[in-house]
Amino acid sequence: MLNDPVSRFTHLHIISVSHDISVTDAAKELDKQKTDSILVHENNELIGIVTLKDILTKIVAKGKNPNETKIGEIANKPLLKIHKDSKVKDALKLMKQHDIRRLIVTNDERPIGILSRKVVIGNMGEYSVDLPELEIPEKVKCPYCSSEFSEKKALSKHIDDIHIGKGLLEGNLSKT
Repeated sequence: MLNDPVSRFTHLHIISVSHDISVTDAAKELDKQKTDSILVHENNELIGIVTLKDILTKIVAKGKNPNETKIGEIANKPLLKIHKDSKVKDALKLMKQHDIRRLIVTNDERPIGILSRKVVIGNMGEYSVDLPELEIPEKVKCPYCSSEFSEKKALSKHIDDIHIGKGLLEGNLSKT
């Protein structure tokens, strides 16, 4: 999967809004389109991306007025791009290097979609391997004498009383 082309996981529906609309109007468009990110353009050129998380952290959490703030003010710039034939592992590496969760996928220099880390990671399930369940013992054994106890607390008391001596850790060097 990591050697698959990013085009396999690319969301091809690109939504963009003008940089000068309000954050409120952009949020309405996100809701209408049922998506969590929107591209921002200025003079017919894509300049950034805004996610629902950006709106929450940059507007709501800071008490800013979304009706007065322009979407271009909170857009993440510049857009990072990757070619549609690039490998998924290269896309994940780029996302990690820049601490981002989305890349613009291009066909040469023209944007054709968005690759999100969530989609890539979510699709790793088909490559998952079942791990055997670990058996949790019903009893715990003393590492010194192999006596069995039903709980760790009882084992701890046994070790203190029999093998170490009460108060050893507090400086009492005599067994009591």
